[in-house]
Amino acid sequence: MSAIKFGVGFPTGMEGMMYPVPFCDPENLYQIAREAEDGGFDSIGGNDHIVTQEYVKKSWKSPPRYYEIFETFSYLAAKTETLRFNTAVTVLPFRDPIWVAKQAATLDQLSDGRLILGVGIGAYREEFEAVFPQKNARRGDIMDEYTEILSMLLKGETSYRGKYINIEGVDLCPKPLQEPFPIYVGGNHMNALERAVKWGDGWLPAGLTPEEIGKSREKLEILCERHGGSPGDIDIAPQLVCCMGKNQNEAIRAFKKSQVFEHLRSLSNSTLKDQSMEKIIQANLIGNSDRIIRALEEYQKVDVAHFPAIIFAANSVEKLIDQMKIFSKEVIQSF
Repeated sequence: MSAIKFGVGFPTGMEGMMYPVPFCDPENLYQIAREAEDGGFDSIGGNDHIVTQEYVKKSWKSPPRYYEIFETFSYLAAKTETLRFNTAVTVLPFRDPIWVAKQAATLDQLSDGRLILGVGIGAYREEFEAVFPQKNARRGDIMDEYTEILSMLLKGETSYRGKYINIEGVDLCPKPLQEPFPIYVGGNHMNALERAVKWGDGWLPAGLTPEEIGKSREKLEILCERHGGSPGDIDIAPQLVCCMGKNQNEAIRAFKKSQVFEHLRSLSNSTLKDQSMEKIIQANLIGNSDRIIRALEEYQKVDVAHFPAIIFAANSVEKLIDQMKIFSKEVIQSF
């Protein structure tokens, strides 16, 4: 079997959603990163939130802690040697794209070229509206514009005129260490795949089966023909949930008791619209190591060899690390 790159979904902004409140203290951030590096994981993939979502406020007595992703990864880059850092994803519509370009280029330099910049539109419009109060602002249009600006700035271009932002003579230095610098676009909608083709290097869908990715490759070929790209230049890197057990039933029971399960239910009207819980279980890595290895082999058949932010279903840091260790020993070693 060919090599696969695995990453750990990292709790920069997962309290109250994928994990309980409280979940991860600052010292646990380094603990998880160290275990990932020692366990043979290629990367950690952190998410990006600023304000608390309404359903999270109603679910917990205390507010969740959302650690700023670039600062957190800068801290961890200084404490690790080989681990790569994937922003899975930086939510562009409520960030300034010029500052994101500056942060990304700086972090890539400080980490010795270990950053993958994942960007996305964000799952919660309410969060966007809290920090971007402009009336009638369209997130999709902002996402298009900001992704294009990021790509241009990180390649050394200096000017842009758009609907939401105009810049002139913005010459950012230092430039990223990596050349080309990897930009991945998150989201299951075909608009996200088209953004990846136009301005990026990879696509970060969530919870897609091998069959669905196979169908997406057909659309990828059409988009590449339309925009002058090559399908082989786009790394399809799905984000999956993992819950391991001695057998399938044990793993499913543990998954349904996890906060990750509750979070996926909350996305039923957005990112995971129209997906049943049965389908979600089938589309993720839920089971014993043999079942998970077979599932990964099916992804290999559709030329997927990169899983940059596997979210381990666990309700404590200790159980998260236990899941990581089992995955490292029984799954990573098989590839």
